[in-house]
Amino acid sequence: MFRSRLFRALSLLVGMAAVIYVIISLFLPSSRRLIFGVDKHSGKVRLVTNHVTFLPPHQFYRLSFDKRDGAAQRDDLVRIYSKEHVPVTISYRLRFSIPGEKIPDARTLVRDGWSAWIRMRVGEAVSAVTQQVPIEELVSPTSQFATRRDVLRRVVAGHLARSGLQVTAFEIARIEPDRRALLDAKRAELRRGARGVAGRVAVFAIDGADWELLSELSDDGRIPNIQALARGGVTGTTQTIQPTVSPLVWTTVATGLTPDRHGVIDFMDAARKRPVDATTRRAPAVWDIVEAFGRRAEVVNWWTDWPPLPDSAVTYDAPVELLRSAVYPRELLPRVGQLDVTPDSIQYAQVARFLNITGAEYQQAVASGNPNDPINVFRNVLAKTWTDHRVAINLYQQQEPLLLMMSYEGTDVVNHLFAPYHPPYREDINETNYRRYWPTVANYYSEVDRLIGEWMKVLSDDTTVIIVSAHGFRWGKNRPRVQPIGRSALSDHRNPGIFIAYGNHVAPSRGSHSLSIYDVVPTVLSILGLPKSAEMPGNAVTWAFRDITPVTSVGVVSYNEFFNTRPVAGLPISDPNVYTHTLQAVGHLSDASRMQPVFEDQDETQTAANKPIPPQQWAAYAYYNNLGIELRKQGKFKDAVDAFQKAIDLNPSRPAPYLNMAMTLFDRQQYTAADEVFVQAVAHGLPNADRWFVDFAALYRSRDMNSRAIALLYKGKQIFPQSYDVAANLGSALAQASRYTEGLPELERALGLQPSSTLVLNNLGIFYAKKKDFARALDFWNRSLTIDPRQPSIRSAVSAARTQL
Repeated sequence: MFRSRLFRALSLLVGMAAVIYVIISLFLPSSRRLIFGVDKHSGKVRLVTNHVTFLPPHQFYRLSFDKRDGAAQRDDLVRIYSKEHVPVTISYRLRFSIPGEKIPDARTLVRDGWSAWIRMRVGEAVSAVTQQVPIEELVSPTSQFATRRDVLRRVVAGHLARSGLQVTAFEIARIEPDRRALLDAKRAELRRGARGVAGRVAVFAIDGADWELLSELSDDGRIPNIQALARGGVTGTTQTIQPTVSPLVWTTVATGLTPDRHGVIDFMDAARKRPVDATTRRAPAVWDIVEAFGRRAEVVNWWTDWPPLPDSAVTYDAPVELLRSAVYPRELLPRVGQLDVTPDSIQYAQVARFLNITGAEYQQAVASGNPNDPINVFRNVLAKTWTDHRVAINLYQQQEPLLLMMSYEGTDVVNHLFAPYHPPYREDINETNYRRYWPTVANYYSEVDRLIGEWMKVLSDDTTVIIVSAHGFRWGKNRPRVQPIGRSALSDHRNPGIFIAYGNHVAPSRGSHSLSIYDVVPTVLSILGLPKSAEMPGNAVTWAFRDITPVTSVGVVSYNEFFNTRPVAGLPISDPNVYTHTLQAVGHLSDASRMQPVFEDQDETQTAANKPIPPQQWAAYAYYNNLGIELRKQGKFKDAVDAFQKAIDLNPSRPAPYLNMAMTLFDRQQYTAADEVFVQAVAHGLPNADRWFVDFAALYRSRDMNSRAIALLYKGKQIFPQSYDVAANLGSALAQASRYTEGLPELERALGLQPSSTLVLNNLGIFYAKKKDFARALDFWNRSLTIDPRQPSIRSAVSAARTQL
């Protein structure tokens, strides 16, 4: 009895095991998966096609892949070596089918597993091509290797055909060299083929310095040290780029790259909603580069220098706000702590060297605690200037770096705050403020000159000194008439800036030359015996030197290849509120809305283009325009419109009252009239009119009045057919309104005007995703992520789109 029950139980278990074995051996056809088995002994292939297929695991090695266009698809990576034996990881996508009935060497496939088996074969095929390709060719997106992949595809297809696979597609998604090995290889190459360091380099940034003012101060004997450097060396003008936003242009100077590559475009990091710093920058600065190649560097108070990379330059402070504890390496903190100058330590006697104010005026300003008071702003400027200089010169004497990068940003602050009161006196300038501030510009520039003189006593004889500004400033009769308000500060900047080079390697010249802000880094690298990268648009200014030539024996596609670390975490950073308020005080940051009224406070525009009017009539015109602005602030819109109309009657050629009236009519919800008057402002020469079209349209879109926004942007297109801003915003508005037939050409036109625009690339991706063309959507989104990787919403969209392929 017992044996009978045991036998039945065992029979049941055996039967159940057999059923389970049969079940797991059966495979149903799938439209999304390519499933096949490889006989473990003979290598014969059995495909799961249109019928249930039996693939018992004891006999078959079973494989399942995503199916695309009837073929198996697999994403994988392989590690190969370049010609210089630098390890390189290649991410690829392979599509294949199995045309025959057998896979040779099936035993190896079964023993090693599919991943190892296919990686070995793809690696052998790719290595056969790449082992003779230099690393620059492998990583450059414009090299022959990148643009002519047919040879690689044929080799891979031929090699895998011998393993029983028919390749239908082979695409390389990414090529990533081993950065440390690449750096070591480049160092060795430099030792073999490049010349040595020609000497030290000291780059002094004098923000906003302009030849018109420097010439005036030089004639007055106020800047003897800068004058001596200019006369003993070579001078030039630096052509800048637009917009002349300080972080954008000075990061361009520091990296030698275009803004779309280095990633810094404004004072605030929009993605992280905090002040821009080194974590915003997507490319190494010149001090990072020279440190990586064994040349010691020191950088003080430069835009996006803080926080530093590990093992990078000696770094102190950042622009705008004095960060006393912002020093790297951290062991230097006790040393620099003894050198800082606080605003509270600056007394009246020190400020009176620069400002013509009484002791009572000084005490009143300090007691008020008003951070926007020019006296208090200037105290902060002095404290930061003196602290940065004392620390920089102390660290330089201790560290003896080959490269020094030092920024005196206070000159641009002084320009914006005190240029209206720089002599000679002009009518309608506030007399009290003129009396207080008339000597400030000359006195502060003279102080910076004194500090440059201190540097000249410290720097060694083999040092090439470079003084540069990334933009100029309006002086003479065109200098500002009031301190900056809102967005007016950028309009005070102008092209070009200044350039001075001095030293034993400099070829003195009495003429003035022209260079670009992109040329500074290639020049510094040449002096330090390093090559510029292929992605740098600038060139070394060889006309400035007698015995320095660019390094061409070593090629670098991008210095980004050598860096895979992020800035050091946990270091002190700027307080966003202090940072914002400080920039607003000097006019570098405007209010959130760009729709600020335009005051008439500049007589400079009475040119031949506009018929001049008598001074009394101009005064009445300016009075009514500014009166209208005040009435609008008080909500008295009808009275404001009347005041603007009187201003127009007095001076119909000026755009300001038309613009101000248009904004007031918008406040009154008289939208048609507002549009008509706004177009009149444009017709009368409104500066940056294409941007104003975008701003007005944005107001409509914020009120869900998309049709009005589109109509206004179409008017902007008629007037400014080459405006990227108008095209991009028109395309976006049309897409938002589901008017895709009209929107697509506008977005494509915008992309043609600005190929690096992530906004347009993202919108084009959204357009094609809505059309279910996910392949094209991915193309645009991947291009956008290449430009700006920090776009989590786009990364999510990419992941979702890939599931639809």
